[in-house]
Amino acid sequence: MSMLNRKILLRKEVKSILRIASDSALDEMWKKHDFPNPIRIGIRRIGWYADEMEGWLRGRDEERLSREIAS
Repeated sequence: MSMLNRKILLRKEVKSILRIASDSALDEMWKKHDFPNPIRIGIRRIGWYADEMEGWLRGRDEERLSREIAS
């Protein structure tokens, strides 16, 4: 996939997907390296590749399922 064809999600969109309200909660997640790293898309704007977000969410779901099976 070409880098130009990858969809970029802005902070507001990512927070909506994760259903979190605060910027600091999102910042804490990626600063602890438990979340895809953002890319800088402007002087004061960052974004996340949608496919990386989807992969991260899929990984969280797989972890949840493996815990349920182990229980």
